[in-house]
Amino acid sequence: MAPTLDATIKGENANSYCDLAFATAYANNQAWGDTWVALGADAQSIALIGATKWLETLPFQGSRCTATQALQWPRSGATCDGVTSDCVGIPRQIKTAEVELAFQLSQNPNAIIGPPGGGGTAAGTYVKRNKLGDLEQEFAEYSSADASCDSCGDPAVISAFPWLEDWLGCWLSGTFGSSKILLRVRS
Repeated sequence: MAPTLDATIKGENANSYCDLAFATAYANNQAWGDTWVALGADAQSIALIGATKWLETLPFQGSRCTATQALQWPRSGATCDGVTSDCVGIPRQIKTAEVELAFQLSQNPNAIIGPPGGGGTAAGTYVKRNKLGDLEQEFAEYSSADASCDSCGDPAVISAFPWLEDWLGCWLSGTFGSSKILLRVRS
């Protein structure tokens, strides 16, 4: 059965902030655009729906426009870089973050929750950054003292993709990243 992508603004059954046309137009201007197009509409829709589910776990400024809308966006009362959100549309920043995250999830569906059985780093840490030249790897520790991410302070999607916080910027309510940075450098 083919997935049903619903990007209806304020829709009661909406499951995506953007439609396939927007996602494809955006992807066509990215280095990974050919890979995205090769996925096909069904896989793209599944990736967009999955990305939206993860973005829905984030706290955003403002408030929902209606009590019946399925998704957090559109919102009213949020201001970012001089732009005030309204109930007519969803900011481009939110939609492009969805497409970027959808592409990442299409390439690694376990990127956020990880495969069963652990991931090869110390409990309570995750790989924040890899660098190929001079083989440098940076780890960060979840903000919670507890080793699982079930109760850590940062949303799982931000822990897995820290760049999302910068990408979504001032549309988010609050800041994350209270984790400690641990460096491991090969000498």
